[in-house]
Amino acid sequence: MQNMISGLKRSASVKALVIGGLILVLLIPVSMIKGVIHDRDYVHQQARADIMRSWGNEQLVAGPVLVVPYTETHINAYGHQVIEESRAYVLPSRLEYRTETSPEVRYRGIHKVPIYTARLEIRGEFPALDAEKLGLVAAVLNWEKAEIALTVTDARAIAETPVINIGGEQSRFGPGGVAVLKELPAPIVAPAGELFADGAESARFSMELRVKGSDALRILPLGDTTIASMTSSWPNPSFIGNYLPESREISDDGFTADWRVASLGRSLPSQWTGEASLNTHLYSAAFGVNFYMPVSLYQTTLRASKYAVLFIGLSFVAYFLFEIMANLRLHPLQYLLVGFANALFYLLLLSFAEHMSFGLAYALSAAASTTLIAGYSIAVLGNRMRGVIMTTILTVLYAFLYMTLKAENYALLGGAIGLWVALALIMYLTRRIDWYSYSNRAKAS
Repeated sequence: MQNMISGLKRSASVKALVIGGLILVLLIPVSMIKGVIHDRDYVHQQARADIMRSWGNEQLVAGPVLVVPYTETHINAYGHQVIEESRAYVLPSRLEYRTETSPEVRYRGIHKVPIYTARLEIRGEFPALDAEKLGLVAAVLNWEKAEIALTVTDARAIAETPVINIGGEQSRFGPGGVAVLKELPAPIVAPAGELFADGAESARFSMELRVKGSDALRILPLGDTTIASMTSSWPNPSFIGNYLPESREISDDGFTADWRVASLGRSLPSQWTGEASLNTHLYSAAFGVNFYMPVSLYQTTLRASKYAVLFIGLSFVAYFLFEIMANLRLHPLQYLLVGFANALFYLLLLSFAEHMSFGLAYALSAAASTTLIAGYSIAVLGNRMRGVIMTTILTVLYAFLYMTLKAENYALLGGAIGLWVALALIMYLTRRIDWYSYSNRAKAS
């Protein structure tokens, strides 16, 4: 019986099953480390949200839009005279934005978020209200109560009260507007009764808007023709929306971009009455820029942790091959300690990356884990060269993982090729091993 137990302990099949079980056991601490990463990412998102609430959220600018109240008289089914009040909306025939943004990075503890102050010069022209087309020939247009509506998604972050200039006359914006498009927040409005007292055929306007925000700045192209230009000192822009810039220049000193958008693909008419719904297509057409920052260290660390099984598995395979080829006897606890050292790398990486650059944090964490496993391997494998081999294996693995994490667009391709190479190497090294002969020798011993 004792000989049978001893033979089982030396059996290659049994040892392989034990190693597989140890890998599954080590998934528990790896999962716990992933939980820590998620917790730290949640704290990071809360800190970002706090900064954005204090400074200003992502901003979308829509307008300006001319709003003209009117009344219509109807006779209802009971023969009574009914007066209905509503509004007519007129979009600019031409709308131009010149935008300059001054971005910076704000910190809350170790967490950071890109913020900006934007200065927008807005010019354009309102066409004449087409009463016949809108079916308002019999309506009474109340030009004295006309308003100019401008929507800014986070109006509390407007740095200075804007003023609009129409035909040499000025009007100051204030709160209290009625939503032009139902899905957008209520706009700020400027009284335009004096500016449109005669119901002018058309009117040119100009204004300046200073607004604070974070992460992204977008413009909703409400003009029949919308022309926009944007300059910034931010070196890593990500252009968003359905319309990419017609021209752009990006350098370490910042970027410039230009857009030109026609209204032909827009389902919203140039003039309408009553409420209009902002459909998904129109909202996604809000072009602009995202002040891109490299992938969050928490996302990168989480991506790295998904390769933990590969690191643990290949380390165990190397130890197992040493057992087979060098006729060693290693205890499952020794495998377990090496697995814990591999798992600890991800916790070290997260801890270091919160206080220094990701590259430096990765190098320190990889060096710490490799040194720990290499030193232990020299002791338990009984040969310095075997420790050097383990060091080489881990160095190659950590270098491969780092390149995979940095190559965002080719991460899946790189990972798949790396796994193929690792499997091919294992198959090559073990191609001449007679596993049955090894088990028989173990039983005989």
